[in-house]
Amino acid sequence: MPKSSSITRENILDAMTYVGTDPSQWPLCSRRTIYVVVDPRSGAALPAKLVLVTAADMASSDRRRTIFSGGEQTNRRLRELGFLVVEKASAELASSPAAMSL
Repeated sequence: MPKSSSITRENILDAMTYVGTDPSQWPLCSRRTIYVVVDPRSGAALPAKLVLVTAADMASSDRRRTIFSGGEQTNRRLRELGFLVVEKASAELASSPAAMSL
């Protein structure tokens, strides 16, 4: 597993594409996440840890989800690569139909 510092922005973008936007396809634990990272291409809010772990998996083929803790360790690396990471509740509120009509 590469260290999170060796994961590139391109790895993250590839992982975002791989993870997709259908929560029913994500592991159950990823559907209950607190933090999401925003895909700059589509605006989709994706589980931050799932995206980072997937990027690491793609870079190394090591599939151990537990290498990264969630929370700040994951969020810091995603932010260092220029991605927006927010609490899931904030992302859901911003994308709600009521918020879009403001």
